[in-house]
Amino acid sequence: MKGRIFRVDRTGAPSALGPLEARVMEIVWSLDGWFTVTDVVGQMNYKRGERPLAYTTIKTVITNLSEKRHLKKRAAGRANEFKAVLSQEDFQQAFIDNVIGPLLQNQRHPFLAHIADELASDDESYAEFERLLAEKRAQRKNG
Repeated sequence: MKGRIFRVDRTGAPSALGPLEARVMEIVWSLDGWFTVTDVVGQMNYKRGERPLAYTTIKTVITNLSEKRHLKKRAAGRANEFKAVLSQEDFQQAFIDNVIGPLLQNQRHPFLAHIADELASDDESYAEFERLLAEKRAQRKNG
């Protein structure tokens, strides 16, 4: 997926989707294939006291996700069917690539120094990073 797929949320953190978009995409990924707006409406879970969303609200969110090219769309009789363009894992990887890629390209040393500082204070994360690095090196060797 090309182009920027993230924005900065209210806290200043990068976010791939708005809260309602993320909620809908979680359902989309769980459906794993072509779906209709009705399928998503049927899968919406609401917290106690939370007002159910209107069908038209969910339809608008799905249409917006399609226009943003996160969903494919096809005609199915009088309705439309949709499907995620990327798996959840691939979507998350594209998001990370969009956030981290420019930092590695343009600010490599400060970025790596920051990661080292963060990992140095958290033994569990440091161990996980070492494990991942060893795994990637082994993959490169075995090529």
